[in-house]
Amino acid sequence: MSTTAIPASPEHDTRTPAPPQQRPAPDARTPGAGGGPYWEAAFSGTPEAVALIRAAARVFFERVRPGHPREEEDLLLVVSELVTNAVRHTHGPGTITVTALDDELDIAVTDTSRTPPQPRLPDPQAGTGGLGLHLIAALCGLLQVTPNPGAGKTVHAHLPCTRHTDDHGHRTPPPPPAAFNPRPRTW
Repeated sequence: MSTTAIPASPEHDTRTPAPPQQRPAPDARTPGAGGGPYWEAAFSGTPEAVALIRAAARVFFERVRPGHPREEEDLLLVVSELVTNAVRHTHGPGTITVTALDDELDIAVTDTSRTPPQPRLPDPQAGTGGLGLHLIAALCGLLQVTPNPGAGKTVHAHLPCTRHTDDHGHRTPPPPPAAFNPRPRTW
């Protein structure tokens, strides 16, 4: 496993993410357990952690899927929104794991709260947010929330990617993302 601890402030971060590691393929498909290169990092509950995690996720992506700028932008948006939610709404430390599968990126963020994320109607004039879960749903479709034994939860987002090849060796495009819908969703 590749693990990087993300410190509370950028001036203390002199490390780069470790090279991605490879998980063995699982017998059954479970969130985050897919075979493929992955990167994991711990983060603090401070706002500075979001930028550090985003930068480290970029390095990981460029190592495992170079030449896919749109997918990189989508990954960084999903990572930023999930980590921001964990920092903003739980005020505690957390971890992130990104697993690169053939046709998707599995992003799993674990935090200290058992309260599932709740989408809300965005209010751009108030500047209070509310777009994050809607953006993630538009890019990823399904968002899974799993309570952890003892305390906390893990939020999984599955970001579709261009498959390397289909069964006949031809490149295939990703499925279309879910349409943006600002109404509250059931996760």
